[in-house]
Amino acid sequence: MSYHVVTRWGDSENGPTDQRMREILGELDMEDVEHPDCWLTHETGWTLSISAKSLVTYENPESDGEPRHLTQVPRSKAFQLWKTLAAGDLAKLEEEPWQPGSHPPLSEEELRARRDEAERIRRELDRQFYDSLGDERPDLPCRHEGCPRGSIQFSVFCRPHHFESLYRRPCPFQH
Repeated sequence: MSYHVVTRWGDSENGPTDQRMREILGELDMEDVEHPDCWLTHETGWTLSISAKSLVTYENPESDGEPRHLTQVPRSKAFQLWKTLAAGDLAKLEEEPWQPGSHPPLSEEELRARRDEAERIRRELDRQFYDSLGDERPDLPCRHEGCPRGSIQFSVFCRPHHFESLYRRPCPFQH
């Protein structure tokens, strides 16, 4: 049976020895958020990805099945899973208590934190854009009905109305 491993640094190795597979898994102990995992792919297309956070994902991108995962997998167990896949023993891998999806669902707290961070970034980007619009020209009035402000350069609108015309939502800054 044929298999290859991709290290967390992106190097591909065909049929590494047991010792080399342990070394590749050991690389996950080093901190590197940009390279969080390594994986073994069998000639059947099945892949076992092992992350630095002890998450194992089992999938075959060429099949109709969804990815599955295990959490808190010790390196020794990860090695055994790799050995099982390298041997092509898919039936034995199917016996594992796989959970649906490529990772566990996010908690409400994690979702809230991500939404808060996304909103913070959006406000920051909105402010940068708004500030880049430059000064309003009082001698050329904004064409938005009833607006007493002047238009900005290269627009018929003042800063808030130019923002709203592009983003199709209310301007969060001064009117």
